Amino acid sequence: MDAQPLSPVGEAAVSRFAEQVFAHLGRTDQRRWARAYLQGLLAAPGRKSLANMAASLATGPAAATVSLSLQQFINGSPWDWRPARRVLADLAAGPRPVRAWTAALAVVPKRGDQVVGVHRRFDPATGRTVKCQAACGLFVATDRDAVPVDWSLLLDPSWTDDPQRRARARIPGDVAPHPVGDLLVGMVDRLAAHHPVAPLVAGLDAADDPIRLAAALARRSVPYLLEVRGGQAVRPVLQATTGRHGRVQQGAVAAESLFPRWRSRTAAGTVTVLRGTPVLPPGPATAPASVASAAPVHRLWARCDGDGGPRRYWLTDLAEDAPGVLALLDAASATRSTVDRLGSDFGLLDFSGRSYTGWHHHMTLVSAAYALGRDLAVRVGGTLRHSA
Repeated sequence: MDAQPLSPVGEAAVSRFAEQVFAHLGRTDQRRWARAYLQGLLAAPGRKSLANMAASLATGPAAATVSLSLQQFINGSPWDWRPARRVLADLAAGPRPVRAWTAALAVVPKRGDQVVGVHRRFDPATGRTVKCQAACGLFVATDRDAVPVDWSLLLDPSWTDDPQRRARARIPGDVAPHPVGDLLVGMVDRLAAHHPVAPLVAGLDAADDPIRLAAALARRSVPYLLEVRGGQAVRPVLQATTGRHGRVQQGAVAAESLFPRWRSRTAAGTVTVLRGTPVLPPGPATAPASVASAAPVHRLWARCDGDGGPRRYWLTDLAEDAPGVLALLDAASATRSTVDRLGSDFGLLDFSGRSYTGWHHHMTLVSAAYALGRDLAVRVGGTLRHSA
């Protein structure tokens, strides 16, 4: 059975959008196949395999030809994906103010060993070690949603230290294994080179070493709200306002009794938030008083739902009040929702190629499909893909 086409409104929007995002492609055929791949991601029902996308664009024997052309465009054509991602970052906010830059880890389970980047890794979402492809994404978050604007593929030494495997995957010579946080700093640098800086919000999946990440962001004057583990040591300082708690004793984030509480009622129910407590950047507990007094003051926030006690902790150099911090945490939640939708609706889970450049091409098109799809949903009354 033939796949249903996009509505005429949708097809016109895809054409305009593709011309805008992929205008840097030098050849007419590259721009044509960029548009076709984008349309396939939006129109193909189910899994976004090359065959399914081709079937949504052509019928009969022509579909096989389209599938080969899409394969060549994604995995064989040597086009630069970075200019397209810069355009997506320009479009992500539009007329809306940027609330934050957010980061999230995407873990894609895989069965074989040939898909680029596949390795065994602990998945924080499931609590298990899985064979997977893993990537860190950087998102531009507004009060509407979070749009992916850059990606980094996590590689382990099995890909970079094997010359034959590296050559088959066409991994560039300057690409090496890096911790998630280091990859995130690279993406922040690229985004900051073309856009005003916004606070970076990252959970533990993207901030695997939050203290190291905080130091790197501070050197770049990028404000941050980073999740830290419950056992992370901190050096509390005198409260900014006087109160019955006075000086907070030195301790660890997990010491719940150190923090005064307040409650905020939201549409989702009662959320208990622990008031931001001034702390010094984590470091040696024996630092001289002169060093401690000169160090910039951070704030430590803890959040839980209901009355079960705090479960997640965040370190920030922002002088935000509680509503401001909650807004940033909402941006982090919106990012996880975006990652889920990228997997269920836009092909994040479906790349099966062996090429490093092909993966970046595919992820750029996936991000573009999401950015366009959210606008199409508004323009055609909530219908992202198919005409009635």
